[in-house]
Amino acid sequence: MPFVLTYRKPPACSQEYGGWRKKMAEEYKGEAYCVKCKEKRAFEGHVKVSDSGRRMAQGICPVCGTKVNRILGKA
Repeated sequence: MPFVLTYRKPPACSQEYGGWRKKMAEEYKGEAYCVKCKEKRAFEGHVKVSDSGRRMAQGICPVCGTKVNRILGKA
């Protein structure tokens, strides 16, 4: 009889498997410049990491619906 290996996927929230936790998106409330309105607008959005490694808040302008971005510090 051949030896068969079975693969069991570790639980998503387990720390004993190298921290395979699902990360919750960080919320952001603040202001960003809307290119379409040409004004600073208050918005709510999520913090993301760009391809170059910078943290940025991304959301939608409440007036015109355009996507707005704000580059955040390294904190």
